[in-house]
Amino acid sequence: MAIISGLFQAIEPSEFYSMSGKETLEQHAKELSQSVGIDSEVLQEVNRLFVILRKFHLPPDVSRVDYTDVLFITDTQYPLSAMDMFWTEVEVVRPDGSTYEGSDTIETYLGRNWRRFSYHRNSIWNQNGNPLMDHYVFMENRWTGKATR
Repeated sequence: MAIISGLFQAIEPSEFYSMSGKETLEQHAKELSQSVGIDSEVLQEVNRLFVILRKFHLPPDVSRVDYTDVLFITDTQYPLSAMDMFWTEVEVVRPDGSTYEGSDTIETYLGRNWRRFSYHRNSIWNQNGNPLMDHYVFMENRWTGKATR
């Protein structure tokens, strides 16, 4: 940033953030794992960051499977960049084999196929605190609401 008439001062980005997006996400994933008792892993491919939550327990009688890995995706600007949607293993379908609303798309990330749940937040992304925990709660609430449809 240039100094204009002495009103602005150049500030290095490192002065704003002491950790990278990946490091911050790893810390938030650790806090989430400790809070909800689910193992998590943070992986990076180029500028994308992925969080895999291992063996998330689905609500009773909503799927042909009881547990699934869950995938969240963001980028290296986390927590400034909002998370949107979530992905599960492709076997997550209703007990009768039909798909849930907004879950017809299968995408490949990290060498695996994932079912995308195209559920979007209707609230503002809050970059403060632990936004990963907030997105987990968003996913959990959306699951509970959609599971009855």
